[in-house]
Amino acid sequence: MDVVRPSKAAEYRHQAERIRALAEQVSLLEAKFHLFEAAEHLEELAASEERQ
Repeated sequence: MDVVRPSKAAEYRHQAERIRALAEQVSLLEAKFHLFEAAEHLEELAASEERQ
């Protein structure tokens, strides 16, 4: 049975969603900023993968 794997873009977006959810729970402003920054970078990677 073949396993269907998500695309790289879908994987990046999934990780971005998980990071955003974590960031919502963090109270330290600096840590929250870095988590949202990481999520945005993953979104950019996803967009780049889709353009290829």
